[in-house]
Amino acid sequence: MKRRDFILGAGALAGVAAVPAWAAVNVADIDAYLRNLHTATGRFTQTNPNGSVQTGQFMLAKPGRIRFEYDSPKGAMVVSDGSWVGVFDPKSNRNPTRYPLRRTPLYMLLRDDVSLAEPGLVLGATEDAAGTHITVVDPRAPDEGRLVMTFGTGPVELRQWVVQMKNGQRTKIEVESMTEGAQVSRSLFNLELEATKYR
Repeated sequence: MKRRDFILGAGALAGVAAVPAWAAVNVADIDAYLRNLHTATGRFTQTNPNGSVQTGQFMLAKPGRIRFEYDSPKGAMVVSDGSWVGVFDPKSNRNPTRYPLRRTPLYMLLRDDVSLAEPGLVLGATEDAAGTHITVVDPRAPDEGRLVMTFGTGPVELRQWVVQMKNGQRTKIEVESMTEGAQVSRSLFNLELEATKYR
């Protein structure tokens, strides 16, 4: 499929039906998909900024909660409780390193009220043989980095996302065998509970 590039300004965001580019990349269906994605589990492959690759499983429960359990090293995790993202290093006896979720591009994926029509949210969209790629930023903190989500079509499904931090570092998460609507226990996202295992 020939690659099509669309830069979506604030005026374009106001009316999906009035902009052919939105229809061409099936943004309306993707928007509905994101609004209806509340819980999910699955496997993932992560490509880190240094090129190293890790695998594992993830659990997602919007708003704001996600957990990555890595196959190696054993015990390595990244957990977001809705406010903070905790990075667990099994080689450390200290508490996990914490970052405000709102200061990371991952926040855009985990929002429950996300709408692609929100002014300033979508930087652009492209479509190619790999799928539809939507680049978003937090309109209230556009300098904190960006998130590029890739969706398959027919049916719409989330295939991967790339987190690009404000320092330019990129981390890619490729989704495998994702189950949407899965039952996910809220205790899995309790940072304090998990931190006790590392003290």
